[in-house]
Amino acid sequence: MRIIIIGPQGAGKGTQAAELVEKLGAEHIATGDLVRAEIKQGTELGQKIQEYNDKGELVPDEIIIEMTKPHLSENESWILDGFPRNQAQAKALDEALEDINEKVDRVIALEASDEDLVKRLSGRRQSEATGKTYHIEHDPPPEDSEEDAGPFVQRDDDTEEAIRTRLDTYHEQTEPLKEYYGEQGILVTVDASKPIPEVTEEVLKAVGENE
Repeated sequence: MRIIIIGPQGAGKGTQAAELVEKLGAEHIATGDLVRAEIKQGTELGQKIQEYNDKGELVPDEIIIEMTKPHLSENESWILDGFPRNQAQAKALDEALEDINEKVDRVIALEASDEDLVKRLSGRRQSEATGKTYHIEHDPPPEDSEEDAGPFVQRDDDTEEAIRTRLDTYHEQTEPLKEYYGEQGILVTVDASKPIPEVTEEVLKAVGENE
């Protein structure tokens, strides 16, 4: 099965993708990870991507598609996470899949209110000693711990202002994909504000693995 997961930052896309990988035996294709791997390996594509990054420019859709396409064709089942981010990318992806005689089977849209997401993300704290991430409410940093002495800091991209900026971008560019895929009859929306096990149960139902 070929699945796309979309949703705002903090909705749990990575968590749910991992659950699907375990349940379906599918390949998790996270474009962010692919980009970092290409750059680290110094491939021709990686060098191109680095050039755009150095100039502070967005990497063109055709480069992302070129990078992703082999992974789409090599695996019968995959979960695509982080792409597409807008309708132009979605159309480019459809064309790439048509070239290899494949199509998307299901698009899962994780939904949560902006206020829930701001609370969830702004509460994160990262240990400068270990890199581990905690949450001030749900998983508070340890006090006087020998295993993790901290200090525990809020990352710049976890401030409320930064989070709301990214949410605005999601609503403007990515959220319209729900209509795009809804018209194709392959969209399922899931309430991501529920506890993780309940969200997972709904996601599995969406792909026919928990009837």
